[in-house]
This record gives sequence, structure tokens and C-alpha cells, in this order.
Amino acid sequence: MSEHDARAAAWGRDAGMAKITAITWRVGAAGVAVAGLLTVALGHHADATQTNHGQNTIVIPAQPPQPATGPGQVTSGAS
Repeated sequence: MSEHDARAAAWGRDAGMAKITAITWRVGAAGVAVAGLLTVALGHHADATQTNHGQNTIVIPAQPPQPATGPGQVTSGAS
């Protein structure tokens, strides 16, 4: 390989990497912008439809669930 070919190959590689870097930054910035828009849009929607009125509690039943009655055999996906 001649020195000219090596320089051309290195220049092509560097130009390609610069393009990929620029595209990566643009896609990343677009992703951040879309995430921000979704956060704002869904955040307002969640506030409007919130049903627990700020009570983030877990209700534990007084009694554990009782065992089910029946044949005790389940076939999944049967019609």
C-alpha cells in the first residue's frame, strides 16, 4: 500500500467518524427533547387522572387468601 493510499484511508476513516459522532450527538439531543416532552405531557395527564389523592399506601388484607376449591389441575391455553 502506498503512502498516498494510507493517507486517503485515514482521511476517509476520520471523515466517517466525524459524521457518526455528529449524528450520534443529534440523535441524543433529540432523545432528550422527546423525553422532556413526554415527561411534561404524561406528567400533566397523570395529575389530572390521579385517583388515590396522594395516598401512596399498600393495603394488607386482614386474612391471607384461602385455598381454592376444585379439581386442582389447570391446563393453560386449552379451549
